[in-house]
Amino acid sequence: MKFCGKRVVGEFCRGVSLSRPDGTVWEMEIRPLPLSFQRSLRERGILQPTAPTKVSRDSQGRVLRDGDGLAVLQRDESAAEYLLELEKYHQRVAVLVVWECLRGDTRYEFETLVPSSRESWVSFADAFHEELEQAGWSSGDVIWFCDRVAELSHLAGDHVQESRAVFF
Repeated sequence: MKFCGKRVVGEFCRGVSLSRPDGTVWEMEIRPLPLSFQRSLRERGILQPTAPTKVSRDSQGRVLRDGDGLAVLQRDESAAEYLLELEKYHQRVAVLVVWECLRGDTRYEFETLVPSSRESWVSFADAFHEELEQAGWSSGDVIWFCDRVAELSHLAGDHVQESRAVFF
């Protein structure tokens, strides 16, 4: 892409500082999320789980039916297994945001090996989560990091506040 005849280069980064409870500061150079981040999650098998369905019942316990006589189904968003999978999904997305946006900072080296196949990305995200946890990252640190990335990626404006809650 060109602007006023000059090629637009979208490579930029920002330095951020994460204060630690012991008084130290971790300096980081972060990059914005690429435009293809959400697509790459899907391609890598990082998919948001779907809530199971259950049959709707009236106050007497009878099955509710639609105009065609078919049982009315509703999403069961309180199912324990679904909630656990949804939490894992959000954790995976968050740590992959950290990985994606921090991997350009050559001061940091990750021990978790980048997978070569689609099936391995879920395992990679889980292992990278463990690596961050062992390195002393807290949930608050990941949220703080994702907030900095959201600002840098222009995802923090009023027009995306509702989407942002789902995205992160």
